[in-house]
Amino acid sequence: MAEDFGRRLPYLLRRVNGALSQRLDEDLREFDLTQSQLSALAILAVEHPDGLSGATLSTRSGVTPQSMSAAVSDLARRGLIERSPHPSHGRILECRITPEGTDVLLRVQQVTRDSGRYDAGLSASQQETLRRLLTEMMRNLGLHLPAVEAPATDVRGDR
Repeated sequence: MAEDFGRRLPYLLRRVNGALSQRLDEDLREFDLTQSQLSALAILAVEHPDGLSGATLSTRSGVTPQSMSAAVSDLARRGLIERSPHPSHGRILECRITPEGTDVLLRVQQVTRDSGRYDAGLSASQQETLRRLLTEMMRNLGLHLPAVEAPATDVRGDR
């Protein structure tokens, strides 16, 4: 008998990702942000406030370089990030989050954290188990994992 398609992990993960992605898109409309832009702001604020190239942001966000280039250009136009030449590689532009970008990121975090739309009815214990399993999957797939030193925090260090 063939494996039940509806129980396959790739199918289940794709469906959950699709539903959560739609919810996030809805919440981000209020801030006129895309998911790529949100990812860039979060990576710059939490991991690299001293700056990263668009190419590195692209890789760490899991989006194409073209998509990240458009995201970074719009963020810079809006004053949410600054771009400047890399000190030793003049052709590379480093991106840094601005205070305005940090403010927008904090407001997005507040809305998404408080909405209750992202826990999918899972208890805190179930969420932690799922977080551990997904982190292990990411590690096994060779995907970038942000440094984790403590439970989920916002950019100010609040839990």
